[in-house]
Amino acid sequence: MIKKGFKKFLKNSDLIHNLSVNLLFLYLKAAYYTSKWEFIWPQNLDKEKINQLDGALFALWHNRLAFGMYIFREINEVYALASPHTDGKLITDIIKKMQFGVIEGSTNRNPTGALKEIISKINSGKNVVITPDGPRGPIYKVNSSITRLAKKFNKPLIPLSCAADKYYELKSWDRMIIPKLFSKITVCFGSPLNLQENEEANDTLLEQTLNQLAPK
Repeated sequence: MIKKGFKKFLKNSDLIHNLSVNLLFLYLKAAYYTSKWEFIWPQNLDKEKINQLDGALFALWHNRLAFGMYIFREINEVYALASPHTDGKLITDIIKKMQFGVIEGSTNRNPTGALKEIISKINSGKNVVITPDGPRGPIYKVNSSITRLAKKFNKPLIPLSCAADKYYELKSWDRMIIPKLFSKITVCFGSPLNLQENEEANDTLLEQTLNQLAPK
């Protein structure tokens, strides 16, 4: 997501890293509060019902991460899974600055520790947001164990997607979307998925549902 030269500065300079975090934080806050938001809910779900759940998993594609910190602002006890590599550390610190919890880990960095923490959070009634195609892609393909976790621990797996009518698209593997100021942003929540015993089928269902939910 970040060009190599700048990534080196981020990795080796706390000053550059902290400045980047603060600038992005301020920009996103401005984008959130100058934009018009529309939330579309399925018939059997809304934020009040979500807050009554005993722990849930939420799935959205990696390139929608920049919207998540506004989307979940009224959901109780939300934790986001974020990669500890350089790009992920930038995202992690912005998430923390937005006053959300973070679970640091990915498929190739601290996978066991992250998995244990996710299980601990959902079993204690907290909510965890996972980008199932992150942290390296391929884009729009599930490469995580999110459906297996939801099935094994009998927790709702809630898909969601979002879009802005005005946005920047980064030249990253996921084509990260950053909303522009004064946008119209639409957020679509899906019903909790009806998961089967077959994990491959569940992953396909999640992919299809997330793509169908994407606002046009």
